[in-house]
Amino acid sequence: MMRHFSQRVFQFLAIAALLFIVAADAQAQLGGLKKKLPGVGGGSSSNSGGNAEIDSVLTQIDSARVKFAYARVSLSLADDVIRRQALRNSTKKSAGSQIEKDKKEIEALDRSIAEKRKLLAELGRQSDGGKYDEKTEQQVGNNLKADEQQRSEKRALVDQEIKDKESREKEMSGQDRDNYGKLARLLFTAAKQEQAAVETAKEVQPRAQSAASNMRNDPTAMAGAQPKRLNEGMKGLNEIISEGPKHAATMADVAKHLAKIGGLDLTDAKFQPKVVTDENEIPTDW
Repeated sequence: MMRHFSQRVFQFLAIAALLFIVAADAQAQLGGLKKKLPGVGGGSSSNSGGNAEIDSVLTQIDSARVKFAYARVSLSLADDVIRRQALRNSTKKSAGSQIEKDKKEIEALDRSIAEKRKLLAELGRQSDGGKYDEKTEQQVGNNLKADEQQRSEKRALVDQEIKDKESREKEMSGQDRDNYGKLARLLFTAAKQEQAAVETAKEVQPRAQSAASNMRNDPTAMAGAQPKRLNEGMKGLNEIISEGPKHAATMADVAKHLAKIGGLDLTDAKFQPKVVTDENEIPTDW
């Protein structure tokens, strides 16, 4: 009888163990399914239900792209301000139809400067947020595309104006020199932002490439807008790495010339990069 009882106990324990294994396997499969379904279960700290590693990669990509955009818009804004100043000076010596043409161009530059001041302040606010707003990104693209169409003409006029001011810096008023000094500080910060963007882009690119490879192998590994953001971000990283160093060098060189006009030494330790977040901090109203 005791042997019969022992057999019953053994059978009961065996069945219980089997049921436990089956339940554990079912739970594991359910957990794996939850990770693959958008908006369900773990694997991410984001609301999209995607992979937490992807979220981290996207945050770094956005950080690099915002800094890169901040630098590009800063230089474009400085170019507009200097170009407007050059046109104002040339208008005083012009006559007839040329005066009217210059006035229209100055009005167009006034509008462009106002738009870029707002855009730059918005980029400054986003630079520490870890997210590059889609609407802001479109505005940056539109502004820079318009600049691209007139870059050579615009750059030549700006370079000539800077050269003229450098040769006559002692004749300039204190206020004019101070204005050029403020622009130098703006570009000094922008160059630092661009350098930071390049460093971040180089750091995150291998992780982004790995994530893209995983996505191709398993499309369900990402959720929501993650695939689109990753693809766009990869293009942005390539642009930053290929164009960033040259662009940063250009800004640093322009800042150096503007600093000379303004009587500043940007190598002085007191000059620390300051990202603007308020358009009223941006020196354009000369």
